[in-house]
This record gives sequence, structure tokens and C-alpha cells, in this order.
Amino acid sequence: MKICRYDDKYRSGVRDVCLVTGPDDAPTDKRVGTYILNCYCNYYIECEPGNCFVLVNEDDEAVGYTLCAENYRNYRKNSKPYLKIARENAGREKAEIAAEQFALRLFSKKYPAHLHIDIRPGYTGSGFGTELIRTLLSHLKDKGVPAVMLTVGSGNREAIRFYERNGFKIIVKAFGGTVMGINLRI
Repeated sequence: MKICRYDDKYRSGVRDVCLVTGPDDAPTDKRVGTYILNCYCNYYIECEPGNCFVLVNEDDEAVGYTLCAENYRNYRKNSKPYLKIARENAGREKAEIAAEQFALRLFSKKYPAHLHIDIRPGYTGSGFGTELIRTLLSHLKDKGVPAVMLTVGSGNREAIRFYERNGFKIIVKAFGGTVMGINLRI
């Protein structure tokens, strides 16, 4: 297992990880899959591949990733086509998209970067998530990014504990989600 910078050769694998770690119907429902990929994956690997890292197995297949937008203003300007497709394909998830976008905008001055991390089942619990987070945070520090945030479902206690162990603090709980952030200048 190793962590490497995103390369387009991992595109299919990264997109697959995004689908299999999303809602149960994401891999099989074209509408849900299109929503998930355009909301949580495609923008990052297409517009900010230099801020994406991939966990690969011994066969050089993507089994996890961390994807990041380093600057909210750039993200907001360039993510519009992706979010439009996501909203067009979302059903009840439209509220989730709106809540996440509201949180990103609301806290973007203090936390200009945001991230997504997913690891394929069977590869979790072995420290790979922590290594992915550390790799991304080190990369962002080197670029002078002051802070990064993420959103997670408030009921996902295991993920919240994982982020807390990795230095993230709860910023706010709202809309069924928890916004967490970490200051990189400390």
C-alpha cells in the first residue's frame, strides 16, 4: 500500500471508490451515481488534481483518496457546472448539497480549503486514513493554506472521532451535518 499524487490513470478507480463509499444505491443507480460523482469527486480530480492523493494497493489500483479544493473562491467559481449536474440528478439529496455549500461559504474566510476522504471497505482501520490526511495537510501547509474544513454526517460518530484524532475540531453542528476544521498555522 502506498499514497501517491493523483494521476489520471487512477480516474476510474477513484470514481469507483467514491461510488462504493457513497449511498448503497450509488453504484447501481445512474442518477444517484451522477449526483455523487459530480458533487464529491469530478471537480477535484479535473480542476485541482494537484491537491488530490490516492491510496493504491499492491496492484496499483486506487482503494482510497483524499480530494481537496484549496481555495473556496476558486472552487465556487469553477465548480458551478459540476454542482449544476449534481443538483439536476439529486432527489432528496438537494438539501444535503445546499447545506454543504452553505457551510463551505459560511466558514470559507477562516477555512478556505475543504476536503473529502474515502477508503474502500476492507482497507479501513489500518491507519491509511490518517496517512492520507497527514499527506494532504502537509501538502496544504507547504502551499501556505491557513486552514481546511470538511463536513460529515452528525450521526457518523466513528468518522467524527477519526477527524478529532487527526486534529480537527467541531466548528458547528447543523442541518444533520457537522462542520469540522483544522488550523494549519499552529
